[in-house]
Amino acid sequence: MAHEVQTDLRVRRTHHFLQEAMIELITEKGFESITVGDIAERAMINRATFYRHYQDKYDLVVKIFEEAANHLVEDMKPFHKDIDPGEKEENLVGIWSQLFEHVAEHARLYRAMLGKNGSPWFAARMREHTIKLMLEKERRWKHQVEPSQPIDPAMPPELPVMQLSHVLIGTIVWWLESEKRYTPRQMATWFYRFAFYGYLSARGYEVPLPGKDR
Repeated sequence: MAHEVQTDLRVRRTHHFLQEAMIELITEKGFESITVGDIAERAMINRATFYRHYQDKYDLVVKIFEEAANHLVEDMKPFHKDIDPGEKEENLVGIWSQLFEHVAEHARLYRAMLGKNGSPWFAARMREHTIKLMLEKERRWKHQVEPSQPIDPAMPPELPVMQLSHVLIGTIVWWLESEKRYTPRQMATWFYRFAFYGYLSARGYEVPLPGKDR
C-alpha cells in the first residue's frame, strides 16, 4: 500500500513538472514551436520518462482538460420535469463551478493555450470533447427524461451542442483575459443562464426561466 502511494505521488509530481515546463515554454515561444525535448529538458527529466506518461505534447495538454470535463459531465444527472427550477439551477451551477474552479487552478495553462501564442488546435479539441461528452450524456438520459416536441424537428442534435461548446470556450477566454476578477461561481451562474436555457429550449425541453412561475 505504501509503495502504491509513493508511486502515485511520483506520477503526480512528474505530471506537475511537465505541465509547469510546458506552460513556461508556451509563454516564451508559443505552443507550435515547442518540442517534447524542450519540455523534458525544462522539466529536468528524460524523454523516455515523458513518453511513459504522454504520447506527445498534444496529449499532455489535452489530458488536463479532458479529465476535468469527464468528471464534470459524470456529475450531471437528469431532472424530473416537476423539480423546482431554482433547485435545478442551484445544482447545475454548482457542477459547472467545478469546471471554472479547474480553469482558475490551471489559469496559466489555459491562458497560454487559448491566448495569442496558444494553439487553435487546443481550443478545437476542447470544443470537440465537450460536444462528445454532452451528446453521450443526453443519450443516457433519454430513457429517463423525454423532451417535449422540438421547436424545429429538423435541427441536427449536434448543432445546439456545438453552439454551447463555442459559448463555453468564449466564456473561459473572456474570464481569463479579465484576470479572473469574478469568482468561478459567478462565471458558472452566468454561463449556465445564458447557454443552457437557449440550449435546452433548442433541444425541445420545457425550460422555465429563472425567477418565473411555471
